[in-house]
Amino acid sequence: MDHYATLKDYCEAINIPSSKWEDFDIRTFEENMKTVHQKMPPFKHEFYAIALKLDGSGYAKTGNYSTEDLKATLFFNSPYQILRWDIAPDWDGFYIIFSEEFYRREESKKQISADFPFLLVDNTIPLTLNSEEAVTFIKIFEDMLMEHKKNDALSKTICHLNTLVLLHKVGRLFDKKVPASERSFDHRNQDLNLVSRFKTMLETSFYPNQTFENGEPHKVRYYADQLNIHPNHLNAVIKRITNSPASEHIQNHILTLAKSKLSNTSLSIKEIAFDLYYNYPNHFANFFKKQMGVTPNTFRKGIK
Repeated sequence: MDHYATLKDYCEAINIPSSKWEDFDIRTFEENMKTVHQKMPPFKHEFYAIALKLDGSGYAKTGNYSTEDLKATLFFNSPYQILRWDIAPDWDGFYIIFSEEFYRREESKKQISADFPFLLVDNTIPLTLNSEEAVTFIKIFEDMLMEHKKNDALSKTICHLNTLVLLHKVGRLFDKKVPASERSFDHRNQDLNLVSRFKTMLETSFYPNQTFENGEPHKVRYYADQLNIHPNHLNAVIKRITNSPASEHIQNHILTLAKSKLSNTSLSIKEIAFDLYYNYPNHFANFFKKQMGVTPNTFRKGIK
């Protein structure tokens, strides 16, 4: 199953122009209809999305729920949730798609899953709208779209504030329309929180000038110990949400850092190995060759 980690990759995959901002985008379905792939097989991305469908044939499906045969509808999905669609080129409406970082802004400890748990429902339930409700949401999307097109010094701040308004209004409508018996927040919420914590730890564990007395940041066990869970459980949760085990995320992160250092610095292979917290440079060299098929020196020589 395809997995898109950036908005650029997502836009390219569905065949629409790239977004102006790397952490937020807003579109009308009408403008997308010119080029978008009308049929997309199941895939995942790493963003939150809220869509307002006013009309259109075919369906979009998130989780176990579909928009088929629905007119004015709000539907949404969260990172790593399976999404697919099969639509005709007649859709009318809007959508926004944004990252957790866009939502947090300067408040690094905020978590959208805690503030708006309806985004984490495994069975993502579309909300049908009456005419009055539809008008309310159309106005919010139109204001955001106009601000996004301005793209001046305040546009991102205003779009962020409008996104908060939209989230609160969707949350209120969700509480009104969806019986408590149909809601299931806990397990997916816990899994996504674990993925978020793991990714943050992975990023910060390779910052410079750190010491590791009881583990190595190259191994799943190191992160599992910090999170107080078994390595097998960590691998299982990360794979369930992202389609790749924790070990693969660690390897990919090390490779990204290593290739950057080989391409952009004059550090020796030994110095790069120590920068990446390998105790023995030959362990780094063996890892790199196994993953890339060439030694670090050969890789560096091939850079133009």
